Amino acid sequence: MSNLRYLKILNPILALFFFVTIKTVLLYKFSPIETLQGSEMLYKIHEIAGIIFFLLAILHLFLNWNWVKTQILGIKPQKPTK
Repeated sequence: MSNLRYLKILNPILALFFFVTIKTVLLYKFSPIETLQGSEMLYKIHEIAGIIFFLLAILHLFLNWNWVKTQILGIKPQKPTK
């Protein structure tokens, strides 16, 4: 499978874990329900989702490395010599 096919699967999962991580920290700090503020359960969900998000982000970066090299680092692909 090409990198593009992997990214079509990876990107929505990456976005999901990003939103879970953000939502849990917001609920942990500012929940209207007092039992959720400072909840150990929300802390654990946030921690696990954050770790998974980080690992998926590294995989995302790896799959996009050619784009990063050319667009961010400014490294132009070498032309084959004859």
